[in-house]
Amino acid sequence: MSKKTILILGGTTEANNLAEFLAKDPHFDIITSRAGVTTKRKPVFGQERIGGFGGIEGLKEYLKKNQISAVIDATHPFAETMTAHAFKGCQDLYLPHIILNRSEWLETPVDNWIKVPNIETALDHIRNIKLPLHIFLTTGQKELQNFTAISQHHYVARMIETPDINPLPDNLKIRFERGPFSLKNEIKLLRNHSINMIVSKNSGGEATAAKLKAARICNIPVLMISRPALPPSSIVQSLGKVHDWLTSLNMTKPNR
Repeated sequence: MSKKTILILGGTTEANNLAEFLAKDPHFDIITSRAGVTTKRKPVFGQERIGGFGGIEGLKEYLKKNQISAVIDATHPFAETMTAHAFKGCQDLYLPHIILNRSEWLETPVDNWIKVPNIETALDHIRNIKLPLHIFLTTGQKELQNFTAISQHHYVARMIETPDINPLPDNLKIRFERGPFSLKNEIKLLRNHSINMIVSKNSGGEATAAKLKAARICNIPVLMISRPALPPSSIVQSLGKVHDWLTSLNMTKPNR
């Protein structure tokens, strides 16, 4: 039996779960690629590679060299560059490509969401609020300095590891925690830090959804950043659908 090598673009819980799910199928060899931003990573089933590819051309070279039969993009919903590169690289090589995309969070009638299309608009919104706020910032490490540079506000951010910022801004407090987070603890966090706004990407998923329920209970507005658009690839939201898609393919090696 000739196995097919499947590349999962990972870094998410969904990617880890998918690797475990597909590893049970003897038809596939699984490689999970992670960016390597976090050093305290949970182990994955199958093989693992760490680091970037060096743009679209680097990715294409990796796909050809490793005889990848199909690519599954299970990256974070805001990993816009990697998602675009994966789609273009697979198109160039006529290689099967699919996106495993977790569902977005949906606003309820009792939520107070301020919806903005991107990080830049979120920064503008925060910048234009002159009254000092205590903001729970849940957008990840990449945007920390851009927000904390808006110095009239105070920020609490949750991290798995110490951010690569030295020195840390005086208006920033770091909480070192890994999800999932309970509703009780989220309410406690909001109250203990006198939070009066949450800034969040619409990442979806259950691991961090409790903060939104806590915001409802505490009547705190959420500045919600919309997801970037996805490329026109096949998009599914379950592990079973990915497996169905893989087993339906007549997979060949990249031919360019």
